[in-house]
Amino acid sequence: MAEQGNGAECTGAEVARLLVAGLVGAVIGASLGLLLAPKAGSELRHDLREKAGTAAEKAHVVQEKARDLVEAAKHKIEERRAAHAPEATPPQPDEKA
Repeated sequence: MAEQGNGAECTGAEVARLLVAGLVGAVIGASLGLLLAPKAGSELRHDLREKAGTAAEKAHVVQEKARDLVEAAKHKIEERRAAHAPEATPPQPDEKA
């Protein structure tokens, strides 16, 4: 799992949120860059369509990575629980003297 600066472990959901936030920021930054660039309207629309397609592809990749991270975190949690769970012992017959 990912490590934070204070040594605490990040959950898969936190990593997924971070990846999505980064992707959204990249899309917003690219869009603003295109909108502020001195281009003709038809060129700008073409560029925006291309960037939208690229962003959709990147979002899919980020979604898959986030899903993999969450599954890995679940698996690790299950392993740790199994390692620390008390072993079941068969019941002992009552001995009366």
